[in-house]
Amino acid sequence: MTNTEKTTWDGIERRVTKRRHHRRYRFIDRRHGFDRRGRYPILGTMRDHAWLVVFTILLINVLSFLDGWFTAAELGLGIAREGNPVLAAANRQGPLTAIAVKFGAMAVVSTTIWFGRHKRSILALALVAVALFGGLVAYHAGTLRGMGLL
Repeated sequence: MTNTEKTTWDGIERRVTKRRHHRRYRFIDRRHGFDRRGRYPILGTMRDHAWLVVFTILLINVLSFLDGWFTAAELGLGIAREGNPVLAAANRQGPLTAIAVKFGAMAVVSTTIWFGRHKRSILALALVAVALFGGLVAYHAGTLRGMGLL
């Protein structure tokens, strides 16, 4: 290069047009799994210890069985109606159909919890199911005890 080529300027400022810009992207957090940066004291412990998931599944099934048993007792005594429309329709077909639908649904739920145990939402829903079935069983037991039948 000669000295004249170094000093000639073509009028284009390359330092400004070719400057890199750091762009910031924002994404809505739609993850179902566990973030490595986050701390999950309850759900993380369930994820790390499979026996807790098995215990939760067993607890859901036992509470569902007790709910079905109490409901059948109240239906037999004529003091209640079936609140679940699917089980009410199955009960009109016969009590064995209602039992099969209830056990089939619990098998699907148990399988879904087991195979989805790495997702936060599944584990949280499993704990919600334990609380709801526990509340139903407590309601049934309180009703039957209040009537002097338990």
